[in-house]
Amino acid sequence: MNVIAQLFWRDGELWSESQGCPSRAWRRPADLAEARLATDPAVDSLALADGRDLLTAAFCVVPFAHGPLPEPVFGEAVTSAARAAFRAFLGIDGEGDAFHVMRGEPDDFLVFARRLRRSRGDRPTGAVWQVGGFTVDATTLTVRFEDVWELTPPELRVTSYSVEVLRDGVSAVSQNILPGIAPDARLFIDLAANGGFLFTFTPEEAAQ
Repeated sequence: MNVIAQLFWRDGELWSESQGCPSRAWRRPADLAEARLATDPAVDSLALADGRDLLTAAFCVVPFAHGPLPEPVFGEAVTSAARAAFRAFLGIDGEGDAFHVMRGEPDDFLVFARRLRRSRGDRPTGAVWQVGGFTVDATTLTVRFEDVWELTPPELRVTSYSVEVLRDGVSAVSQNILPGIAPDARLFIDLAANGGFLFTFTPEEAAQ
């Protein structure tokens, strides 16, 4: 994979250096992942062998890519849940109207949220959020849906969500639905090495 930018820490800040773009400092790695700086050259391929490649792409390639991004090609080490999460990170399988990187470190993990608008007839039925992440090493992450809910416009907030969970299981990827999840919910997720997760929070009145 052709890394467009190099990242390094200096005086407590994350700095990026890339061809055709001035050096910039970022207080949080997540701030960098939310940017699209449109630096040359264009990205011709996204070959992602493992979780480290996913993080490298998220922090050192995607923010600097010029033009549309190619379809990612995953190696065998990348779990199915991590593949789904990375596709959601790129917005491949569903367009959204908001995107946030919640937490992340370039050599460790990333957690993001993408809001999808779904409507019934001529009126919106609520905000659907996809919250996903991927990691290098096996770890446990906490997802605070309240952090995402507070980013939702007040007119689209509800008090009960149905959550579709796609995650790495003990021996395979598991998928299930959790009903009646409140906005202050905290979900704990165990991730395999090179693994990931993808939660889809749907307002329950919109899911019926």
